[in-house]
Amino acid sequence: MSAATILSDADETAVDAIVDRERVLVAASDFAGATGWALKPEGLCRGEVCVPLRAHADVVSDGRIDAAGVAALIGRAVIVDPVARVVAYGEPAATVGAALSARQAADFTLEQLDGTPFTFSAIGRKKKLLVTWASW
Repeated sequence: MSAATILSDADETAVDAIVDRERVLVAASDFAGATGWALKPEGLCRGEVCVPLRAHADVVSDGRIDAAGVAALIGRAVIVDPVARVVAYGEPAATVGAALSARQAADFTLEQLDGTPFTFSAIGRKKKLLVTWASW
């Protein structure tokens, strides 16, 4: 077994995977455990929702699911780091769209200089100006 990591819905799951450049082929059972999307005869399913795969035969190969290739089909943005062997899914497109329409920033928690955590939503509903900087 060759391990990779899937980051999805605030969970981190180690999976059996084959990494080939930007393709991360994950065992179907591991993909279901990490994302909730199970491979069934009717397609890729989560609960009552199924995405047919007939027109997307390239996302399934020998019982493995291309974790990056399936992202658009399940409405997720995805980032793949083949060196670190990590696949990270973003929030569902509908969730992001609703937040943008409501003009809501995503909540996050960062460590302050003194080491105490600071959560963005703790500011309340006041108007905010967020300034960021990065050395790269």
